Amino acid sequence: MAHPARQRQARTEFDRGSAPPGAARRPTDWLGGWRSLFYGSAILLVANAFLWFWNYNYMFTAGLNSNSPEFTLRYRWLFWVELVTVGVFTGVWFGWLIRNGRELVKQPLPRPEEVRRIAVLWSLIGITSLCIAIMASFWPNWDGSWHQTMVRDTAFTPTHIPMFYFWFPLAITLALGSYLYGRFRIPAVYGRGNGFPWSFFLLISAAVFEMLQVAFNEWGHSLWISEEFFAVKFHWPFVLYGWLAGGMFAVWGETILRLFEIEKAEEESESVGVPRAG
Repeated sequence: MAHPARQRQARTEFDRGSAPPGAARRPTDWLGGWRSLFYGSAILLVANAFLWFWNYNYMFTAGLNSNSPEFTLRYRWLFWVELVTVGVFTGVWFGWLIRNGRELVKQPLPRPEEVRRIAVLWSLIGITSLCIAIMASFWPNWDGSWHQTMVRDTAFTPTHIPMFYFWFPLAITLALGSYLYGRFRIPAVYGRGNGFPWSFFLLISAAVFEMLQVAFNEWGHSLWISEEFFAVKFHWPFVLYGWLAGGMFAVWGETILRLFEIEKAEEESESVGVPRAG
């Protein structure tokens, strides 16, 4: 076991930001706490571009008849790949968040590390926001244009398969995963003793509600009004989805307050002669 004095020295070097170059990054470096935002957003954009170009190549040649061999080759396998990909990602990510989080929550949390974790949480919320924008704007608009061009159709179409079976469940996964990250890694804000936060209740509800509302919208267009126009009555609940999605701003707000508390603690430490951390 390391000598306690050496442990204190290593901790102090980390807090002061004097660790050897490349050994540790400052909490808010672009490749520190914000790295998740860049990598995660890039993955989502690449996935969306792939599905976009896939549809442009095959939607009119293989996507018009869900019972055809061409549809099975080009789209049914895509349906299963999407479900398996999201399912495996959800299981692995949630398992890692909970397993590691149970250990981390028992350990002391230096202020610079807490700042870094808040930056990671903001990155996760940013990734979730991008996913929600893709699932609630890009694909539903394309789906509406498909219905206007073709007909009201089944649950398995070139636009439904990416939207319902990839982006919707992925948005729910990201919203829940963001909460699990905060729950175990930022206990001062989201610890068990603070209860379940309204901010994440709203954000998670937005992701779930949007999936249910789009399904209801499909049913309404199929059995009630087939024409797509903006003010149709079963489009009205989309406004509620927009209000619920505002929960992401509450996440940023309550963690900003925590940053103020950390800054105040830093100033109090300086006033008694303790060097500023980070």
